[in-house]
Amino acid sequence: MVERARALFRPGRDADLRTVTRTFTIIGHDAIAATHGATLFARAAEEAPGVRLRFLSESHVDAPVLRQGTADLEVGVIDATAPEVHVETVHEDRMLGVVQAGHPLLTGELTAERFATEADHLGVSRRGRLHGPVDEALAELGLERRVVGSVGTFPSSLFVLRETDLVGLVSSWGCPPAAALGLVTFEVPLALPPLPVGLAWHPRHDADPAHAWLRGCVRELMRRSAGGD
Repeated sequence: MVERARALFRPGRDADLRTVTRTFTIIGHDAIAATHGATLFARAAEEAPGVRLRFLSESHVDAPVLRQGTADLEVGVIDATAPEVHVETVHEDRMLGVVQAGHPLLTGELTAERFATEADHLGVSRRGRLHGPVDEALAELGLERRVVGSVGTFPSSLFVLRETDLVGLVSSWGCPPAAALGLVTFEVPLALPPLPVGLAWHPRHDADPAHAWLRGCVRELMRRSAGGD
């Protein structure tokens, strides 16, 4: 509580990032660290060598981690926050299908029916859910896919997909690690809702120069991965 109170009254105090000694905790799905962790660590070493970064995975239980100070920044699809938390949408993402190279679905025209019926599917859910927006979109077409199970994170799903004929889903964040594992992504032949991707933080960090630097770094990486300026 004392540290939180200090943060409210120290604007400009840590303006020289090279003199800052801090540990920041970023929470989000594992694809964030897998895709952008190396760049963030390199940038911290160059611009703020006293800053350490901790990446935490999303929990299967929702908790006010930003209000409690468990995390300093939440990154990804921000779907549940306390009312006072600042949320900034950086871009809209979409889900892509992902399979091993040479998968039958990569040959010929891919229809919703082929997508649903010609292969089994692997889900990704931190809560273990086996049903989601893809299933809702298929149901509107009178179709149903067979989901054989789920794993908790996108990176872990990629290793399963590499060794099976299962079909998975991944956002643009997961495309680089998917390609590194020899997997192939494709457009899902369904009208899926866009994914608003952004940042969330508690207002006690608004005037904190070091936190503003962290937000700026992550924001820049997110825009770059989305193809923005």
